[in-house]
Amino acid sequence: MNRVNKGVMPTVGAYVMWGVLPIYWKFLQEIPSGQILAHRIVWSFLFILLVLRWTKQWTEFNYALRHRATRNAFMLNGFIVSANWFVYIWAVNHGYIIEASLGYYINPLVSMVLGVLVFRESLNRVQWLAVIVAAIGVLVLTFGYGSFPWIAFILASTFGFYGMVKKRRPLASTVSLGIETLAVVPVAIIFLGWQTSQGGLTMTTEPVIWVALVGTGVMTALPLLLFGYGAQHIPFTLVGFLQFIAPTLSLAIGVILYNEPFTGYHIFAFTCIWIAIFFFSWNSWVQTRKRRQLV
Repeated sequence: MNRVNKGVMPTVGAYVMWGVLPIYWKFLQEIPSGQILAHRIVWSFLFILLVLRWTKQWTEFNYALRHRATRNAFMLNGFIVSANWFVYIWAVNHGYIIEASLGYYINPLVSMVLGVLVFRESLNRVQWLAVIVAAIGVLVLTFGYGSFPWIAFILASTFGFYGMVKKRRPLASTVSLGIETLAVVPVAIIFLGWQTSQGGLTMTTEPVIWVALVGTGVMTALPLLLFGYGAQHIPFTLVGFLQFIAPTLSLAIGVILYNEPFTGYHIFAFTCIWIAIFFFSWNSWVQTRKRRQLV
């Protein structure tokens, strides 16, 4: 098995897991979104500690914690990704899976804009065309549907800023997730304790629900581990193309499985996004071929 084939399946597996997460969150919808998030943080942190021990990355983890700038950056990232997680869980359990999938469709385009504004990167004409076409789709959806797609915007922007921190300070996914969850796990524990003292903590007698709550740690960390491994073995342009598996699956789940409304405005907006994705992917492929020919 060559290097590319070795990396494709783990990467596809990660995106499939992310794509079917709405089903997982719907299964837990009797639990308030804030409590699901708190459980997710706590169990993710414990699972990551086990993974760090198993992969023998304690030294790297401790070194990153001692490095002040790195520690602060990823602790900030912990709060950013927690906001992303909460909005996504809330959106799924309140009937906004389609809008959530829109957020992850436009995320690569948001990342491109952040690249220009923050990293002073330049976009060529095709890339600007992709951004403009996607923006037209979002604007039409906004005016036609009667409200700005805040869920999509928050998901795309928080994940864009999350990725921006990752780019500034590259770190192994297990180590970075360990620091990120370490930053917010005290808040999660305090929140669960406060909910318990106020009588607001949902206590279920169904063992399967408790297993699912504990499993949120695995559902959070496992796709990140698969992605971290797969992305090291395949071209980055292929990673960019495969990332659209997740929102496509989520979109299909929202429309087919949960019968969320998919209006003509949605069709126009998503068509614009898909056209933008085509331009984005085609441009990346062309640029990669040019670089290879120069080597």
